[in-house]
Amino acid sequence: MMQNKVATKVAQSTFTQTLAWTGTGVLALALLTGCSVAEPDNSDDTATTATSGAAAETSSATGDSTDGATGDQSASASASATDASTSTSGETTAAVAGDDPVFAAIDAFLAEQEGALIVEIDLDDNDTRYDIEAVVGDQILDFDVTLDGEVREDTDDDDDDDQDDIRRAQEADITAEEAARAALEGRDGSTIDSLSLDDDDNALHWEVELDNAQGEDDDLHVDAMTGAVTSDN
Repeated sequence: MMQNKVATKVAQSTFTQTLAWTGTGVLALALLTGCSVAEPDNSDDTATTATSGAAAETSSATGDSTDGATGDQSASASASATDASTSTSGETTAAVAGDDPVFAAIDAFLAEQEGALIVEIDLDDNDTRYDIEAVVGDQILDFDVTLDGEVREDTDDDDDDDQDDIRRAQEADITAEEAARAALEGRDGSTIDSLSLDDDDNALHWEVELDNAQGEDDDLHVDAMTGAVTSDN
């Protein structure tokens, strides 16, 4: 009987210890395990974030560099195109304005007679030279200017209207060259046959005769003060 009681107490004690282990012990183990699981490992996230940031910065730098380079190339190409367009336009205008050989003759003459005031230009009948009358100093002189720019004074020509020519040349604001350009403007294919400074009807003007593209004569007046062009046909 006594052995049964002792056995029963031992069994109860073992059961209690087992229960304590399986209850409280398990709970403690679970808590420890939970703490271990709850502790996050941020190393991978940190590495991923750093990698993403570096990639973004690289992309931004590449984009800025590419945009800058593209912008510079575009601006350079635009500037080059503008310069080319401006250059072409200028050359075309100069070519149109300088087609008439009268301008080369005027340039050649003024290169030798700097400061002279031209009062008359006339292309000779053979179209080989221009007869130019100009105020040089305090006198009127006559010159022959060939198409290749040779200038020679013509001492055989005598004009008894010298004082009036000098007065008109000094009063005019528009030069012979400016009058020629004004007369040719908008008249493609025309060339200067002659021009002379006159003051008919007390209005100082250049009388201009053109040979037009149809082989006909056009007579124009160019106001010697304003450059305004009117027809005299």
